[in-house]
Amino acid sequence: SERLLRCGLPSRVASLYPYPGSKMALLSRVPLTFALSGAALAAASFTLGALLNRRHGLLRLKLKLLARAKRTLVLSRVRVPRSLLPPSSSFVSDAEGLVDCDVHILDGKISAIDAGQTVGPKCDAGGSILLSCFTDAHTHMIKTHGHPRTRNPTGSINDALRVELIDQEANWLSEEDVYRRMDFAIATAYHYGTRAMRTHLDGTNSPDAQLRATVYTAFTKLRAKWAAKGVCLQGVANLYLPLWGKPALAEPHLEEAMSHEGVLLGAYCGNVNGTPFAETEAHLDALFAYAHAHGVQVDLHIDETNDPQCCCLQPLVHCLRKARANGYTKPVLLGHLTALSLQTPAVQREVVAGLAALRPLTVIVHPATNLGLQDRRGSMPPHCVEIDADTPRTPQWRGLTLVQELAAAGGGGAPGG
Repeated sequence: SERLLRCGLPSRVASLYPYPGSKMALLSRVPLTFALSGAALAAASFTLGALLNRRHGLLRLKLKLLARAKRTLVLSRVRVPRSLLPPSSSFVSDAEGLVDCDVHILDGKISAIDAGQTVGPKCDAGGSILLSCFTDAHTHMIKTHGHPRTRNPTGSINDALRVELIDQEANWLSEEDVYRRMDFAIATAYHYGTRAMRTHLDGTNSPDAQLRATVYTAFTKLRAKWAAKGVCLQGVANLYLPLWGKPALAEPHLEEAMSHEGVLLGAYCGNVNGTPFAETEAHLDALFAYAHAHGVQVDLHIDETNDPQCCCLQPLVHCLRKARANGYTKPVLLGHLTALSLQTPAVQREVVAGLAALRPLTVIVHPATNLGLQDRRGSMPPHCVEIDADTPRTPQWRGLTLVQELAAAGGGGAPGG
């Protein structure tokens, strides 16, 4: 966060270019006029977009030139989220949580921030928003840029997994295919300001040695390539949770994962409804024991289902509490947690309070993913409660976890890809 990333697009676009909303009611009564005006508006929007892109490009070019020519640089009229500034500072934010300020840069790092009292040469950022580097803590890069060959016909989790397996068999043995798609995913994220990414290494739990080697090789090469540009790339080697309780399967997977730098351990917890509580605890205990022995973090896909009887978070709280007591101090990341929003209020309070006491722990929510996958026709066991694919039905459950409750309890949280 000390590194200067970029200045974003001017944030006062709405005040400079008001949307002609007052004309819409009149135009809607005249279809032809509306169509013509719509075309004109589209053309105007395209022109405006080109103008803003040009302005943005000129500002970025100016910053690059100034940064190369001078050790010190002052950016004036920038807006910074209050949450990125020291809590003890006296800055006052606007209604959007943004602070107007001047930012001082020394040798490529932020050296000071003030309320705009600086006298002397400045680079006018025009009210742009200045952000720290983005971190995307939950991605599946090997699944990216595969559409339309991996189209999900129902939009459900079940079909998402089905088309993934089809694509895996057809294309993932090609290192060129895997490397190219992962590289482009990193490049686009880098372009928009991301400097740290964690990707789940799908395929590394396969019995196919060639597939595992393809994924690990692509990850290792890309990790080295992008490290040279300042990108931190981590990988997660997942097993289906019950398999962590089977040493004959878990230990070869563990050995292979630990032989690659930047790889940590993870699990697809699945739907634990119907699995005895003690069994789930034993599987989680085994995973945390392996992680503790090797000094690595743990990352879990947990309770990603529409089944209100699934709450793997309850045994997770028990097991992580034991692991912490036994000296395991590494950060733990929990992804999805969608079924938590379907639990009774008593269970929700128990889980939220339990997670808040087990730091370092972060919950990652996935609006772009779970708003689409959850409550869809075509959902079926073992992952979900069945929703008939052929019966017309509008999804009504949002499929998101208890973001505000977790934040209020002091648990760390962030959106993921």
